[in-house]
Amino acid sequence: MGRVPYWNINYGIVVDLLAVPLLFIFLYGLYGHWKRIKQGLAKTSLRSFSLPSSSLKIGSVYICSLFTKGILGSRIYKKLFTGIAHGFLFWGMLLLSIGSALVFTNVLFGLPVFKGAFNRWFMSFALDAAGLAALSGTLFLLIRRLAFPPERLVVAKARSGFILMETVIAVIILTGFLLEALRISHNGFEEGAFVGNWTAGFLCGRGDKLFLHQIIWWGHGLIALAFISYIPYSPLIHLVLAPINTGLAIPVPGPKMGVLDFDAFEAEEAEEAEEAEDLPGLGVCKLADFSRKRLLDFSTCLWCGRCHEVCPAAQTGKSLSPKMVIVTLSEYMNEDRFQDDSLLEEISGNAIYSCTTCAACMEVCPVSVNQPKAIMRMRQHLLMERSEIPETMGQAHKSLEARQHPFFGTGSGPNDWRKGMNVPIFKKEITEYLLWIGCAAVYEERTQKVARSMVNILQKARVSFGILEESRCTGDPAKQMGNEFLFTEIARENIAEFHSLGVKKIITICPHCYNSFTRHYPPLGGFFTVIPHPVFINKIIASGELSLRSEKQTICYHDPCYLGRRNGIFSEPRSIISSLGRLVEMPRNRKQSFCCGGGGGNYWAEEEGSRINQARAKEAVDTGAVKIATACPFCLLMMTDGLKKYTEEMKVFDIAEIVSIACN
Repeated sequence: MGRVPYWNINYGIVVDLLAVPLLFIFLYGLYGHWKRIKQGLAKTSLRSFSLPSSSLKIGSVYICSLFTKGILGSRIYKKLFTGIAHGFLFWGMLLLSIGSALVFTNVLFGLPVFKGAFNRWFMSFALDAAGLAALSGTLFLLIRRLAFPPERLVVAKARSGFILMETVIAVIILTGFLLEALRISHNGFEEGAFVGNWTAGFLCGRGDKLFLHQIIWWGHGLIALAFISYIPYSPLIHLVLAPINTGLAIPVPGPKMGVLDFDAFEAEEAEEAEEAEDLPGLGVCKLADFSRKRLLDFSTCLWCGRCHEVCPAAQTGKSLSPKMVIVTLSEYMNEDRFQDDSLLEEISGNAIYSCTTCAACMEVCPVSVNQPKAIMRMRQHLLMERSEIPETMGQAHKSLEARQHPFFGTGSGPNDWRKGMNVPIFKKEITEYLLWIGCAAVYEERTQKVARSMVNILQKARVSFGILEESRCTGDPAKQMGNEFLFTEIARENIAEFHSLGVKKIITICPHCYNSFTRHYPPLGGFFTVIPHPVFINKIIASGELSLRSEKQTICYHDPCYLGRRNGIFSEPRSIISSLGRLVEMPRNRKQSFCCGGGGGNYWAEEEGSRINQARAKEAVDTGAVKIATACPFCLLMMTDGLKKYTEEMKVFDIAEIVSIACN
């Protein structure tokens, strides 16, 4: 006997009709989320940076991110078993939903889905396989949550509701298989339905199967409808919000902070802006100060704790857990506490300033939540509105305001790094490259060697370059600490000087400077070709302009967060090291690299808990490498200090230092 819809069921159409009011309940739940998100700022006073032309975009939606991260869930699979379980569950339930929709079209329009090969291979075999996959994934996730939940799921706070929804999914799938088995037991073997045929073998001659089928059919249908209508009120709302959030997230690594448009604030004060009420203050002190995109982030968060698991602050006993921050913000939203100005006290200033802005949390987030941006917006308020900043970091901030560099108490003068060297000064329309020295390589004795090494390399390669007469800071430390006004002031001064000198190409020796020049200077009018020093060194080696002696040495490479994870520069430093010796990798490398602890202004902070740089230095020591290479002055300083716990031997070098020795 062929399969027919509503077999053994009278008035089965009632279940389908019930879907209409339950659909309105579903939509009303979505409206509740939108109503809360809408309370955020529609506009901000942030100037964004330009995106690569390759970023396919329709309206505000980035198509590639929507498809790969939002729909395919590519980041879920970074944890293999959890990813497979989620994949089985999602794709299995999607196929089952398609099957249910096809049954409905058969009822309404007589679509012949229960005939021939389509019935055998899709409606029977494929849907049985989908149900089995979804059940396997559900049971894995359910058992893990109940029996041995990983720390990341329960730290800060565990998300309630998942166990209920996973249990209901398991019930829906099991009752679906039982219905299929009861039908087959009564009607005979069904081609393709391998689960139903197998299960039917256990039901032969047992009780009133027709009556049992009717009871289970109604229960299965009603539970399934109730489950779907309840999704917006449960943690499974991420099925709807995650694709939206990933599609709206700018597909560029890192927090994408932009720069504050202080002209907009001046317009607001002069009452010249038509929608001045939509402009935020300096930073964020309550939920209503966040943009709608940030509120969407907080609504989408899964509370999965993957961010906590990779956060250098959280993993070394600091007050900060990015999961805790987003969970707190999410709970404020659910409780409609949009105007509650106790938010920063709830999260705490210590936690807010502990962020190293390494963006590891963003890299692993499966739904593209921008944790660092939320933290930095709160940090801006603490500094610019309340003048609250940790003491040592505050001294660096005062030095930056007064002396244009954050290295307070330094014994080095601005020209000490180039004593005894003939370093050319940049000349308008004559010099090709500006070698940007920055401040770290000027005022820290250890990093002065990096600047000298880079000058030596450029002179050996006969590159047309020059430096500024007076060393300057990009303003990046001010931005990281939260003082957008000071950053903008410094950046505009630099841009004006670059324009007056006719600077078009810049070589940087600090990834923080590179990040500022490429991301935060363009919105202020500073458009330049900027090349980080490992990329430039690799280029002149490849072109034959610089020859190196290869030595039999093992070199371990530490990826600076601002060069690697934030800007995707991984291959060039490794290519250089491979030409100098044998490269060995730390367990956490490339996009998964662990921070040195110096970002976010924390180079000048007094750490609570254990030291991040010591944790990272231990990983480097354990590789057995003779040398530890990096490509950032802050990483160099932090790793050198961290290594002192394990050895007094000088093992940490910038790539420029190693290359400079090899080319002499």
